Amino acid sequence: MQEVKIQYVLKRLYEELNQFVETIREIPYLTLSSERPEIICFSKKIKELSGYDADEILTDRELWVNLIHPDDRQKVFAAYAECKNWGVSFKVEYRIIHKDGSLRCVMDKGEPVFNGRGDIIHVEGAIVPISQSERTKSMAVSNMLNVTAFSNGNLCVLRKV
Repeated sequence: MQEVKIQYVLKRLYEELNQFVETIREIPYLTLSSERPEIICFSKKIKELSGYDADEILTDRELWVNLIHPDDRQKVFAAYAECKNWGVSFKVEYRIIHKDGSLRCVMDKGEPVFNGRGDIIHVEGAIVPISQSERTKSMAVSNMLNVTAFSNGNLCVLRKV
C-alpha cells in the first residue's frame, strides 16, 4: 500500500514538473559528459524551436549536431568542451536550422554537475530562443561597446568612437 502511495506522489510530481517546464521560456536539457553534447533528456518544447519532436532528436544522435548551423558548431563544441574539461559553466549564442529550413537564434546556458568525488557526471542546460528584436538590440549594444577581459578577471569596457 505504501508503495502505491509513493508511485502516485512521484507521478503527480512528474506531471507538475512537466506543466511547469511548459510554462517557462527556456528549453531545459541534460547531456552526458562526452566529447560532443550528447543530449539524453529534452523538453518537449524543443519542437517549437526546431520543428522536430524531442523523441526524434533523442533517437537520432546526429540530428541535434546537424541542427546547429555549420558556421556555429565549432564555437558550440568549444564552449561545451570547456565546460566538461574544466568544470565551468558556459553561455553561447548560435543558430538552429529549423525543419522548414529557417534559422532560429538561441542562447544556450549550461552547468556541469559533479558527483561526490568531484567528477563531472553530466551537464544541465537551458536553451533560450532569441527573437529578432532581441538579437538586433544585442548587436547594437556590442557595436557600441568594446569589452576586453584581462587575465586578472577584470573587464575593461571601452566606447567605440
